[in-house]
Formats: sequence, C-alpha cells, structure tokens
Amino acid sequence: MPVTRVTTLNASVSFALWKIDEPLEELMALYPFSKADTDLLNEQKVESRKMEWLSARLALKTLLDAHGLSPFKIVKDESGKPHLAGSDVGISISHTKNYGAAIINTERPAGIDIEYPRNQIQRIAHKFLHEDEKVWVKEDIEKLTWIWSAKEALYKLHGRTQLTFATQLYIHEPLAHFPKKGAIMENGQRDEFELSYHKHDGLVVCLAF
Repeated sequence: MPVTRVTTLNASVSFALWKIDEPLEELMALYPFSKADTDLLNEQKVESRKMEWLSARLALKTLLDAHGLSPFKIVKDESGKPHLAGSDVGISISHTKNYGAAIINTERPAGIDIEYPRNQIQRIAHKFLHEDEKVWVKEDIEKLTWIWSAKEALYKLHGRTQLTFATQLYIHEPLAHFPKKGAIMENGQRDEFELSYHKHDGLVVCLAF
C-alpha cells in the first residue's frame, strides 16, 4: 500500500509512516536502489528485517518526493549517521515490527524513533533514566516509553559521538501530557530541542528537531 501517514508539523518539519502490507519483492520494486543501498539491504539476513529497512526508506522517499528532493542519494558519515547527499536537509529513519518511519527537517538536524510500549522497558529503565526523570516517571510503562523514544530520537539527531543516555540526554518533565523539550549535554554545553509525540496503531512516534 502507499505510505500510511504523512504529517506536517510546521514549514520545515514533516514525518511519514509506512505500514508493511506488501511482500518484499514489491517493496524492493518501489525503491530506487544504489549500490550502497543494495549492500545495506543484503546485510539484513532475516526477511522481516529487510522489509522494515525498506519501509523506513520508502517513508523517507515519500517525504523527499513531496519536497522536490528526488532523485536523491543517502550517504553515511564516519559516525554512521545518514545524510542526504549534496543537501543540508536533516533526515532520520526508524523501523519496528510492521512499520517504517522517517522525518525531514529542511532547516536543521532531526531525529525520529517509533516504539511499541512493552513491559520489558521497566527492567532497563536504570540504564537510560536521569536522576531527575526518575522523580516523575517512576515505573510507568507509558512514560518510560516516552523517555526512551525521545532519547533515541535525540541520539539520532546528534549522530556524531557516543552519548550516555542517563547523563547526557535529558527530557524535561511535561506540564501536560507528553514531554515537549529535550536536551543534549556534551563538553560543558547544553543544547535544547523540541519534541513532538504522536500515536498510531499502538505505536509511540517521537520526533526531535
């Protein structure tokens, strides 16, 4: 099927979700492969992972087509972060069971993460929660998922070096429902970013920009 959802947040930021209903061969026929893309796809040994990989890139292709940025080439920097060759447009992708997702930001870097809330997140919470976050999150699975997804999105936005989730990525306590702000702390500097959350078919979608 075509892309499932395209949402425009503002003049520079939009994201897309692609639900996997097609067989692998059909997904492959929809994507304009480069040699590097083919090599990356072949690194995925399980068919379901190949389909997730493709769905995220097809979500990205949908956004790039809509902004007149096709044909395009995706390249990775020395840290493994994907970039749009010859462009300063910020891109990020994510995938999980049955879905792929992508974000573009025409003005600055961006990150996206999609997650299904799971009970297992409580067991690893100590690895990614900041001491201040523990106060308002406690063991709430939904809030833990918000935090984890936001930090994944911020990590992808940053994309340059290793960051410690519990100490260098910080999510501000929300005044209402979802958190609205997150920060990256590195080398004595604190950079603040916008967060935007969306729900779709049981998924939590978090954008950082």
